[in-house]
Amino acid sequence: FERAVALESTDAAAAEAAYRQAIALAPDFEGAYLNLGAMLCEAERFTELAALCDEALQLCPASSLIHFNRGVALDHLERLPEAITSYEKSLALDATLADAHYNLGRLQEQLGDKRGALRHFSAYRRLQR
Repeated sequence: FERAVALESTDAAAAEAAYRQAIALAPDFEGAYLNLGAMLCEAERFTELAALCDEALQLCPASSLIHFNRGVALDHLERLPEAITSYEKSLALDATLADAHYNLGRLQEQLGDKRGALRHFSAYRRLQR
């Protein structure tokens, strides 16, 4: 894991391989999933990110951030009902995730749920203070 972190800024492919090795050695290591997920998101590899999150949630079901990352991936893949469910799960585990409130509000607004959108945008604003 530490090798992967050190490699992120100089060799993304080696960092990815090292994160995958860390996961293979410690399949319930949330940090490796989160860091690898951030790399996949930055590279716009959303299908891979969704699959990684699905794998991670088998062993780390109480990770609000992995649920959030899954929501981000599904949002970009335009699988909106699943993205909403993932954001809701992330907030059920940690109601202080401002970005989850914002993203959920945006999706609810997009789907015509103005009341739900307002509730999450208000929570987002409160958490930004």
